[in-house]
Amino acid sequence: MTWKALFFTLSVIHGATASEIGVLERYTTLRTIAGLGNQEDGNFWQARFEGSNPRLVELSNPHDCGTDAYGRVYIVDKESHSVLRVSADGAEIITVAGTHSSGNAPDTSVSATSGPLSNPNGLHVFADGRFLILDTDNRKVRSVDQDGMMTTLFTYPAGFGTGRGLITSPLGDEVYFCGEFISASQQNVKRWSAEDGFTTVAGINPGTRGLGNLDLGPQGALFVTSAGDHRVFKIPSGGSPIVVAGNGSTDGNLISGALATSVSLDRVRGIAVLHDGSFFVATQKGGDVWWVDNGPANDGVGRRIHLFVNGSRSGNIKSGDDQLRTGGADRISEPRAINLASNGDLLIACNDTGVIRAVRNVCKPTAPVLKLNHPVLTWQSNWRDRYTMEVSDNLQEGSWSPLSSITSPSNGFHSHVLSEPAPSFIRFSVPHLAGGQ
Repeated sequence: MTWKALFFTLSVIHGATASEIGVLERYTTLRTIAGLGNQEDGNFWQARFEGSNPRLVELSNPHDCGTDAYGRVYIVDKESHSVLRVSADGAEIITVAGTHSSGNAPDTSVSATSGPLSNPNGLHVFADGRFLILDTDNRKVRSVDQDGMMTTLFTYPAGFGTGRGLITSPLGDEVYFCGEFISASQQNVKRWSAEDGFTTVAGINPGTRGLGNLDLGPQGALFVTSAGDHRVFKIPSGGSPIVVAGNGSTDGNLISGALATSVSLDRVRGIAVLHDGSFFVATQKGGDVWWVDNGPANDGVGRRIHLFVNGSRSGNIKSGDDQLRTGGADRISEPRAINLASNGDLLIACNDTGVIRAVRNVCKPTAPVLKLNHPVLTWQSNWRDRYTMEVSDNLQEGSWSPLSSITSPSNGFHSHVLSEPAPSFIRFSVPHLAGGQ
């Protein structure tokens, strides 16, 4: 962890900036964050795993993962009915939600590790370490705070279909998820807020296997994968769904460099959107991870798709640690979800293999440029949700208090009105650890 106490306008760059290096060049070698790797379904959790080396633990069909701004990696481990957390240095794994047995926790506040979950398969991690859980079989979204207390944010009686998408708006006041099937040709993407309750964002063709994952892009656009329709949709803010990748088939027509809408994305599930609107996708049965560019004019028209990590549609493949992500050999198999880590790495959840992998990013987040107009704090953010802020009056380590509402929603400028009296000192965390790098 790198801390910078900020007393005046300051910019610190760790390595090259993202604008200086293209996407395919800035990602280099693979590594394993957690999981021995197995080829079976089941609950493999054992008490001896608690606090142990995460790379020596048998995961139980991990469906999703994410990081906080401290570099800790969270894993929703579906068939052990839990959420696990890997320390920023990669040394240990602990349980942070669930009891490792199926059940239905009370809706009122309880310790997250004493409240049972049932086949959770979606996760959203906030910069400050809070997180949301898609508690699938209980048809609930749970919220876990920084003190490890869990409450039910909402119950959705219609259920979540087959989707595991769960994402919030930048301010965290709106939650997006994949909802119920309306017909054979429509599954709803839903929005929830405390003020408005449930509203429908759009209906998307779920095919035979339903929708997959969600992510938010620039200008509030929502990206959704359809595992059953083998396509990726973009829903502009206030607009209708647009196909941005996939031709709806599984015919194997997938060539690196081809138009993104012309290729076969066999059971596409994972998606991670970059700040410029380009995105990564993961195909469960294709077995690969791909990057879709933003078109020749950065307008999303004429997007092309590029092979990112080669994989297999089956088997127990976990190879290539500390080797370049490129090459002819299969490195992964059946990825279910992908996410950008707080240090810029790309996380890959391989459910069927039981591992969490990461592709290293040589461009690390930069400390924001601050402009102090007391009592308004304004900064230019380079990575969404990559920083946490703390304040102190005396610089003593025990005196720092978090401003949990401070996150950077996207590239651009972000402002926050400081409380009166304004603190004497402010510091940002700029993580360069995520599960041991």
